[in-house]
Amino acid sequence: DRCRAEDDSVFCTTDYRELAARPDVDTVVTFTPNETHRDIAVAMLEGGKNVFIEKPMGITLQQGRDILAAEAKSGKYVGVDFEMQVIGMGPEIKAIIDSGEIGDVLHVEFDHARGGWLHTTPSGEYRTRKKTGGLMRMEGIHQMNNFRLFAGEIQAVQSFCAPNALPHYEIPDNITVIVWFENGAMGRYTLNQTRSPYYPNGFDERSSKYGHFIRLGITGTRGSLQVDVWNTYIDIFRFDTVPNSKGSKSVSFVRRQDYSGKANPLRWFYEDIEGCRRLFMERMAAGLPPLQRAADAFRSEVVAWAAEQSSYENGRCIEISEVAEAP
Repeated sequence: DRCRAEDDSVFCTTDYRELAARPDVDTVVTFTPNETHRDIAVAMLEGGKNVFIEKPMGITLQQGRDILAAEAKSGKYVGVDFEMQVIGMGPEIKAIIDSGEIGDVLHVEFDHARGGWLHTTPSGEYRTRKKTGGLMRMEGIHQMNNFRLFAGEIQAVQSFCAPNALPHYEIPDNITVIVWFENGAMGRYTLNQTRSPYYPNGFDERSSKYGHFIRLGITGTRGSLQVDVWNTYIDIFRFDTVPNSKGSKSVSFVRRQDYSGKANPLRWFYEDIEGCRRLFMERMAAGLPPLQRAADAFRSEVVAWAAEQSSYENGRCIEISEVAEAP
């Protein structure tokens, strides 16, 4: 109704199937609750449209498989909102790794403390498994995707949760995931939603002052890097052999890649969702595939599902190959 009042020439509907049926629409960008992703995406693909959806692709893995099957049948493209894969710090870090400057990746670690979702806000639904698919499907999935981008395919995961402090949560309010990569590297992901106030509008200039922190570190065979998300820079270090020290190595600071000069640097560096959507639309208009294909995004869904499941099974180590038949 607000859209119609602003410009009554714009097509408005509350039924996505009406949009799917329009022959003059070739690409659709969605921003809808998790449990609706499969039905909307499949309808758009069957209507001959490219479609961009939020992560996760579905509440269950089968819903993601349904989307992949519809994409293959339609000949159109599905984009998934893993914005850090294509914009900001993800490509910047990947370029450093690909240059060989820090050598082969040995270890990746990510720590995130943020405010929990309130029961009384729209995002309060995120605290339920029915609405999100679980904490790893809602939050940790981004970093499982990044881990794969930085260090390769993941072989196994093992997850642990402490007892919940937030009684209104139907899913864990904390999780630590140990990750084994196929190439022998390892990773650790830790998320806690109890050590910062909740800000309904997302990033807030107060957040970092009151407990919200986001830290990423990667260690390679030749050096390492550390990411300060709030201040939008990457510090790069080198391992130098110390003369006459029986092979000892020291850690030397090389340089800082500072992105604070960007327009809205924090949003660009870490969570440029709007930029990711626009990039998808631009590539569709140019007849190009998305930078990350849906099948690759689904592999991150599988890892997130396994990590969530491990937490429910008291830390059972789950091989990713076991998840082939998971619901």
